[in-house]
Amino acid sequence: MYIINKIVGGCLNPFVIGLAAVALCGVCAYFRRRRLCMALVVASIAWFWFWSMPITYQWIGGALESEWPIVKAEDAPEADAIVVLGGGMGANTNDSPYAEMWAGADRVWHAVRLYKAGKAPLIIPTGSGEGESTLPLLLDFGIPESAVIVEDQARNTEENAKFVEAILAARGTNNTKRVLLVTSAWHMRRSLLMYRKYAPSLEIIPAATDYEATTLAEPGFRFKYIWADAGTIYSNSCMFKEFIGYWGYRLLRR
Repeated sequence: MYIINKIVGGCLNPFVIGLAAVALCGVCAYFRRRRLCMALVVASIAWFWFWSMPITYQWIGGALESEWPIVKAEDAPEADAIVVLGGGMGANTNDSPYAEMWAGADRVWHAVRLYKAGKAPLIIPTGSGEGESTLPLLLDFGIPESAVIVEDQARNTEENAKFVEAILAARGTNNTKRVLLVTSAWHMRRSLLMYRKYAPSLEIIPAATDYEATTLAEPGFRFKYIWADAGTIYSNSCMFKEFIGYWGYRLLRR
């Protein structure tokens, strides 16, 4: 199922869909279907422009992030563990002693805030490569290694949920365990769905961070909001993936 999810997610991507439309233009040109070819050219340009606009990112990403109001670490409820979803950090490369902080590295920062605010005695980074990426940063922040359990086998959010539940179940008590789930605000809706579906023994408390689309928004209209930006198409592809993944699991994976 993991491979199928990756294939479907890769195909249902704004960039890939746009490339497919361009390829179809070439086919139409070869068979001299000029009107259809020109229509596809115009549609392809409009498609790429739409997904490259910052305002699209603000609409889609903002809609995902607005579901989770910002809650300060000091105001969060207490729990048994802080679970940090991977994806915000990169593993050590080129013999560097340091991990790379990506756009979602706020997840690690927020987990540290929650821990130092006394909200849970345990941090569980989950995701492939977290032992080489997130763990070193947690230690640099002064988190004792005894307070961290790394889950580094999960390849997606579904496996994150299953493996974290198994780790907490192995810690002894049969009581329901409360978990502060830390991930990017735009990723939280799908993450909650996964954890409630695949880790039913856990009580999940959202602890959103990394409000990327919301942070970019400025009052009033700016021309740059509608101007194509190469980096924005990647951000919008991530938001599109969230909607597809959420509804795909809701409708197809019962």
